[in-house]
Amino acid sequence: MHKPLVKLIIYIICLYDIYLYLPDALGLFNIDFYPPDPDALTYFDAAMMLFGGIVLGIILLNSSGRFNRYLGVLMLILNVVLTPWFLYKALP
Repeated sequence: MHKPLVKLIIYIICLYDIYLYLPDALGLFNIDFYPPDPDALTYFDAAMMLFGGIVLGIILLNSSGRFNRYLGVLMLILNVVLTPWFLYKALP
């Protein structure tokens, strides 16, 4: 694969991961926003929430460039810190 194509795929997956966190992140500020969620993506969503962001964060941290490092840290924070916190908040 060509390197620009790999970067494009990684950036698109990062945007999708951020999109998944959008309702919960906006909920912290009492903003109700629920984007449409096709049922076909349910299992892909779950895989992204559990493993995708961590793997993406590590890949981006090992990549060159300042933007990649910042985006890698953001992916790790979203998936390692915010996922357990949002799950804890959702428990009855």
